[in-house]
Parts: sequence; structure tokens; C-alpha cells
Amino acid sequence: MSQLYAMTKQMLELSAMLDTDDEGLKQAIQDTMQGVEGEFGNKADAIVMLRRNIEGDVLAIESELERLTELKRVKGNSIKSLTDYLKRNMEAADLKSIKRPLFTITLASGKESVVIDSDDAVPDEYVAVKVASTPDKKAIGEFLKELREKNAEVQKRIDAGEDAEHELQPEPEWARLQRGDSSLRIK
Repeated sequence: MSQLYAMTKQMLELSAMLDTDDEGLKQAIQDTMQGVEGEFGNKADAIVMLRRNIEGDVLAIESELERLTELKRVKGNSIKSLTDYLKRNMEAADLKSIKRPLFTITLASGKESVVIDSDDAVPDEYVAVKVASTPDKKAIGEFLKELREKNAEVQKRIDAGEDAEHELQPEPEWARLQRGDSSLRIK
């Protein structure tokens, strides 16, 4: 079986050769193209089957990730529980430090933090104002599409011989439209 890109190249070459007046040659080219299309279809079947196998692997990996994430959560809770247990007992026994041959355990005082009970009651001098602005991509997209359409209409008039170059509007340097990658739908 040929490689897909080689079959694609062969199909393009055969399509280019179809512009002939010789009916016998034209029929032979069409028959060859049908054969290549069949081989192309077989190759596409194999690719889709491989893709499905990999999808199965991805699902198995996702399942394993979920299991490992849950195991991580359980182990993390065990660490927190053991730490809290030791801390509570050191506090109850009024022990600030335990020195052992492999490590030293120290009970540190908690850090002071500010607790705001009512945001509205805080004086203005103690309030920091943050302003966030983000570009409105939907509005920018509509603007760029309208600009493209207007310029296309003006260009048609210019191509038809009308003197309308002064109506062309420059595209902004601060934004542009970009088409994403094409995609395949396999059902």
C-alpha cells in the first residue's frame, strides 16, 4: 500500500491529465483515479482505526489519571491529618520543639493576618482600587470583518475600472483576523 501523500500527489497528476480529447485515454485516467481513490479510502480506514485505538489509550490514561488524582488527594489528607494530630498534641503538652536524630520538629506561632469583617465599612484611604480592561474580541472581530467586506467591495469597483482607491481603508496594525487550523469530523 502506498503512502497517503504519494496517493494525493498521484491524484493531482491524474486530474491534471484529464484535459485530453482522447476518450480512451480519458477513460483510462478515470479508471486509474478510481483505483487510487479506493486505495486512498483503504488507507483512510487504517488511519481512522489507528486513531480509534489511540483514543482508547487516551481514555485509559484519563481513567488512570482520575484514579491517581484521587489517590493523591487521599494521601494528602493523610499527611494533613498526621500533621494536625502531632501539632494538637504538641500544643496540648506545651512542647515548642522536639529534637530527634533525623529531624527537629518545631511548633511555630501562627502568622498574624488581617480579617475584614465588613468591606463597606473600610475607610477609602485603606482601599486599593484595581481597574482591569480587556479587549472586546467580538466587537473587534465584527469591525475587522466589516472593514474586509467594505475593502472587497471597493476593490471590485477598482477592478471594474472605477477610480475608488481613495476609499480603501488600511487594516489596523493592532489586530487582525486569523483562521484556525482545519479539523476532521469522524462519525
